[in-house]
Amino acid sequence: MDDDEIQSSSSMLPIAIAILAVVLGGAGLYFGLSANQRINPIDESISARTTSLAELEDQISIFSARFEELSAKTDELSSTLNRVKAYGNQSEQAIKKLAGELNTNRKQIVKTAEKLNELAANGFRSAAAQAAPTATASNNNDSASTAPASGGSTTLYTIESGDYFSKIAAKTGVSLQALIDANPGVDSRRLQIGQQINIPSN
Repeated sequence: MDDDEIQSSSSMLPIAIAILAVVLGGAGLYFGLSANQRINPIDESISARTTSLAELEDQISIFSARFEELSAKTDELSSTLNRVKAYGNQSEQAIKKLAGELNTNRKQIVKTAEKLNELAANGFRSAAAQAAPTATASNNNDSASTAPASGGSTTLYTIESGDYFSKIAAKTGVSLQALIDANPGVDSRRLQIGQQINIPSN
């Protein structure tokens, strides 16, 4: 009886172990599938995050390239601006220098013109002074006033700016031909300010 029980127990033991193994295997398979189902979303999330991270790195690379390009352009613009400022300073200095030279030349021209006017006035006065004794002697010889080519008396007229024979004739009330005849040695095209001419009486 005991031997039969022992043999029966011995034969049941492998079956029990097999059943236990099947149960454990099923449990393991279940837990494995459950774990796999839970891990798949995590893997997908990690993959998505990895993709997002890669996209972010690409965007950062693009922004970095653009930033470097903008930095290069900024440096170039700064260099151009510095060159423009330098050219502007040079131009300003050149303009100031030219203005100074023009001012100096203007002053020299004014001084030269004043000297020329002074010399011309002195020359006309000297010529008038030399002509006065001759006219006086002629008057004394003729016992009359200065005798013009037309035979009448004359007066002296000093040339002013803008004067010409026809204007002088109109101004003094004499004919143009009488004025020309009274001044045979005067070139009417080359009248000078301060020059004296004869005005015949009507």
